[in-house]
Amino acid sequence: MSAECRQENRKHGRNWKAGALRGWLAGILVVAVVAGGLWIGGFFWFLADMPSDGPRAAPQADAIVVLTGGSRRIPVAVSLLLEGHARALLVTGVNDIVSPSEFRAAMAESEVALDAETMDCCVALGYGAHDTIGNAEEAANWMTSGGYHSMILVTSNYHMARSRIEFRAAMPDIEISEYPVRPADPGLAEWWKSPESRFLMLSEYVKYQAAWLRVTFASMMPV
Repeated sequence: MSAECRQENRKHGRNWKAGALRGWLAGILVVAVVAGGLWIGGFFWFLADMPSDGPRAAPQADAIVVLTGGSRRIPVAVSLLLEGHARALLVTGVNDIVSPSEFRAAMAESEVALDAETMDCCVALGYGAHDTIGNAEEAANWMTSGGYHSMILVTSNYHMARSRIEFRAAMPDIEISEYPVRPADPGLAEWWKSPESRFLMLSEYVKYQAAWLRVTFASMMPV
């Protein structure tokens, strides 16, 4: 083979490798753009699907479960109990230092009159949960031990989608009615104007995605 042919072959090989590299890079870019578009579209769907507040007509159930961590959640749940929408209430995720008397005092500060008799008979404080997965597990055990078959799930509106996934995975045989709670004013009506609110919404969306993926893949695994 002549020197000219060898040089031409080497040039052709370099051009082929460069073309293949450009093809790979273009493919990666397309995948990244599509994935980014889906992620952003999913975020706006997440926002559009987020309820503004609880239903106009509160549901009836055997029990109420409220998750700590957001403003207005617990006073709303206690009010639902006092109004007769269920016969028992679990507050899951309570700090270990909070006693029943301190819980009642906190309700009084929120202008919810929870008497000692109702506290003793109908309100359970759950201290074992430290995240939403733990909340669902603690609630499932409490529902089973109490013989309850239906519940009202109370949490913040931005947290309801992720809670729904975890609670339905933990107790598929329980009838769950949702009661989302809007955070205290100014709330999240213009969340994009506050750095803290922007971080809250984006982080909650990421956590929702992670919960969905984990539960979906777990459901596909053989028992």
